[in-house]
Amino acid sequence: MKAGDRRNIVKVGITGAAGIIGKVITEGLADSFDLTLFYHHTELENQNLKKIKIDLSRGEEIKGAFEGLDAVIHLAGASHPKFSWENILNKNIVATYNVFEEARRAGVVKVVYASSNHVQYGGIMLGPSNPLYLLSPFYKKHKGYVRINDPATPDSYYAVSKLFGENLGWYYSRMHNIQCVVLRIGDIDEQDDRSSEKGTDREDYVRAMFLSRRDCIEAFRKSLQIDTEYLVAYAISDNNRRVFDMKETMEKLGTNPQDNSEDYF
Repeated sequence: MKAGDRRNIVKVGITGAAGIIGKVITEGLADSFDLTLFYHHTELENQNLKKIKIDLSRGEEIKGAFEGLDAVIHLAGASHPKFSWENILNKNIVATYNVFEEARRAGVVKVVYASSNHVQYGGIMLGPSNPLYLLSPFYKKHKGYVRINDPATPDSYYAVSKLFGENLGWYYSRMHNIQCVVLRIGDIDEQDDRSSEKGTDREDYVRAMFLSRRDCIEAFRKSLQIDTEYLVAYAISDNNRRVFDMKETMEKLGTNPQDNSEDYF
């Protein structure tokens, strides 16, 4: 399938398939798509799917890896806001460029790019008790809700690298006719139960940014199914304490989050 061909997507590659999100969506999408799993350090347990070990930051390794794929879900990378620039550079900047460029070369129709809630986190500070949140232009403008088109306020080099990937997706969609769906992902764990985080420093954050396994799978499934040139959307559950406005995501991506963080504490 060549870029520009809008037939149904069948063959999908998942980078970072050994991570938490990779495992969740592999389990959730394997019944609907022909999956190829890409991993680097952590071995994959799934014995029934095609698996390829690869360092995405090395151009010579990635060459040819996406041949025959209709879409690539790009999850791989350094995934913590406290990582240093040196850690971020190869895993999130160089590797992301390599993924988009190999997708272009291989004729991949779509890239679903895993961005992060942290690209707008710096303007939120997640809590009315925090004076920075009350002074935030988002709070004043939207009565507490942050929207997709609000300015980015990255809180870390990690978040800056995710914005790089979002902009790279825009560039490749316009210059090379590759569809790109960007998901600004909330907080997901191996289990939906978050009772262990009650009373911790992370509790407010998780209650706002919680993403259930079910809602995560739906967000990626819809991203593969939708016919769009470029779309940025939130992957967040229907949390009482959410700070992101989900209306545009639900309308444009077609998701309908079912879960609420309050039910898992």
